[in-house]
Amino acid sequence: MRRAGFAALLWLAACSSPLSEQPMAEQWVAAPVIASPVDLGVAEIGRLRFRGGLALRAPAPFGGISGLDVLEGGRLVAVTDNADWLIADILLDESGALIGLANARMAFMRDETGAPFPSKAAGDAEALAQMPDGRFAVAFEQTQTIRIYDLNRDGPFGAALLGPILAGASRLRANAGLEAMAADADGALIVGAEGGGAPTPLWRAMPGAAGPAPIIGHYVTAPGYSLTGLDRMPDGSFVALERFYAPIVGARARLTRFELPASGERIVGEELAELAAPMPIDNFEGIAAVRMSDGATRTYIISDDNFSGRQRTLLYAFDLIESEAAP
Repeated sequence: MRRAGFAALLWLAACSSPLSEQPMAEQWVAAPVIASPVDLGVAEIGRLRFRGGLALRAPAPFGGISGLDVLEGGRLVAVTDNADWLIADILLDESGALIGLANARMAFMRDETGAPFPSKAAGDAEALAQMPDGRFAVAFEQTQTIRIYDLNRDGPFGAALLGPILAGASRLRANAGLEAMAADADGALIVGAEGGGAPTPLWRAMPGAAGPAPIIGHYVTAPGYSLTGLDRMPDGSFVALERFYAPIVGARARLTRFELPASGERIVGEELAELAAPMPIDNFEGIAAVRMSDGATRTYIISDDNFSGRQRTLLYAFDLIESEAAP
């Protein structure tokens, strides 16, 4: 039914402008995303300045966004936990605040045989990272695997390459597995497991490595939080996204910044902000950091609505409030 719903989008609009000016544009299906403004209720929180929010909606099968990247020039790339790609152009006002999305398109994700994934369990894409060579790595939670895609060369229908193997990842629980990923300047993938209320492993994996990648440290989440997103910031440090949910308390989100450890250390990030009620909060899972044209460090976060009418897909933008230099 989900694939049939996706195919029904074909008649809505013709496709144009793929991820880059490469052939195979017809593989992207226009997604009529409606973006409504959302006010966080505060101008600043912690070390972050709010720079706009959107609630995104579109006909099925839109939703379930779990991994996020933002490229130079403002192109958004995302993956869903139903194995779909989403690309769109981020719209900013004259001050650089987030005001909308344009040219949204979707496509099926493919496995290493070039075929669509047969089930949610097989195609539960949860994390996304662009590598320095332009390819994208995607982590799949229920199978605890990583696949590499060359969207610029192959378009969305290109077959995946199997990515690096992570030592011990096969023992992770199906719904608490690989959830966060970033690429460092050397092209290595920094991968984190969701965990849940306890220090969670981080791996550093080079694509093409001969053996399983080792655990390089354990990221310490705040009590009750789980790690759901990672990205490398323009200064080379890493930003982490944590998620909290309890039926009575509701949803919360936390952003931290940290440096990679030398080896085997516990990683305690510097808290940048914690988002909680009465702010409009949802199940935030994707995070992306990018340098803006004015030099600001911009961080975007996006929520996974779990394809539920009781949740929303929220896209928020924040700029880092830089520390004042000591006199």
